Amino acid sequence: GAAGECSSAEGGYVIANDADYKRCHLLVHQAKRLNSPRLIVTNHEAQMLPTRMPGAGGATVRLRFERVLCDVPCTGDGTLRKAPDLWRRWTERLAWGVHRLQLGILLRGLDLLLPGGRLVYSTCSMNPIEDEAVVAAALAQYNSPAAAAAAGGAQAPRRRARV
Repeated sequence: GAAGECSSAEGGYVIANDADYKRCHLLVHQAKRLNSPRLIVTNHEAQMLPTRMPGAGGATVRLRFERVLCDVPCTGDGTLRKAPDLWRRWTERLAWGVHRLQLGILLRGLDLLLPGGRLVYSTCSMNPIEDEAVVAAALAQYNSPAAAAAAGGAQAPRRRARV
């Protein structure tokens, strides 16, 4: 669940996001069967998800979550058995093409993670460009001195991402 005003004594919330409107609509339709008042579906580019929301008295509250799942878009090379035509279309450029997007989503996920929280990074790819390279780049950027300077000069809190 989210920290701040989104948390409650009865439990947390699930915020599900997808950049594709049709997939969001399908998610809302499927989630109706759960009949849960604790589910929020949003339609944003994941790397641009808001990190703050209006709070009491006009102040802003930083959105932070105990758990974050980054199920990122990928080339899908892990699905070759059920999509054999992918062999003909797949190139290394395809992987590098989604690498930047994946990294942006993972960095936003880390920004939204509470210290001590758990983040899961997920793809359906077996390619290290989309998996290990993205995680390594995110951890290097997130814990860099430049990240600390961007955070107002304060040392960026080191978080162990469990991926």
